[in-house]
This record gives sequence, C-alpha cells and structure tokens, in this order.
Amino acid sequence: MFSCLRDRIEISVVPHITCLLGYLEALSIHCIWQENCDAEGANKLHEIFPNLGEDLHKRGEGAARKRETVMCRLRVGHTWLIQSYLLKKEEQPFCYACDSLYTVRHIFIECPDFQVTRRKYFSVTDMYKLFREVKPHRIVGHLKELGV
Repeated sequence: MFSCLRDRIEISVVPHITCLLGYLEALSIHCIWQENCDAEGANKLHEIFPNLGEDLHKRGEGAARKRETVMCRLRVGHTWLIQSYLLKKEEQPFCYACDSLYTVRHIFIECPDFQVTRRKYFSVTDMYKLFREVKPHRIVGHLKELGV
C-alpha cells in the first residue's frame, strides 16, 4: 500500500505510520478482548474492572505496600480467609450467620451480620463502587473491626 508513496513520504514520517499501524492493531485486539469479557456475564473481576486496562492502584498517596497488597487481594478475591480451604483440601467455608458462601463480596456487601459495622465505614451497595468510591483506609478499618 505504501510502496507507491515511499518516495514522496519524508523519512521522519515513516516511523509514525508504523507506530500508528501497530497502535490500531493493538486497539483492535483490545476491543475484541473487551467484547469477550463483556460477553462472559457473571464474573467477579468484571464487576470491579468492567473496562480492561483500568488501574485502580492509588500510587503517590503515601499508601504502604502492605495496604496496596491487601487491596489488590481483596479486589481479586484472593485472601487467606477465603481461599485457604483450597490448600487445606476442605469444603468452601460458609457464613455462620446466613449460610452463604464466604466471599469478599459477601463480607463487604451482602452479609446482614456485618451491616452495622459496614455502615460505619461505607454505604456502597456493589463491588464496583466499593473499590472506586471508598478510601482504602476505610475498607481496611472495616476488616480490622470485624477481626478478619
């Protein structure tokens, strides 16, 4: 396509065209990937990260590495409290109060037993808002008060 224009294009422009084509190809792949994620339906990560490529890490706010690690694990649902049954080869834990599966979502959004404590720290009703609107120290404070 560009062979007939090669002599007319300044050399400094050619790298930009190559970059543009690479960018358009990457954008196309990203769009296909996003469509596949959107079509999956019920997915705990998609609920928190509906748009691929979003970065929720709040760097530069003086956040300690440990707190960043805790927040990341909460977002993806990989916590010792909830995932340890896999390593111990046990049944998945249930909440004693309401007999539901013990998940990060259950602790932060669903469990009626934690409602009073939860309201002291935040009042969001879904995971998307929890990790976007609630400050990390409030999320961690909720966990500390629950003793988990």
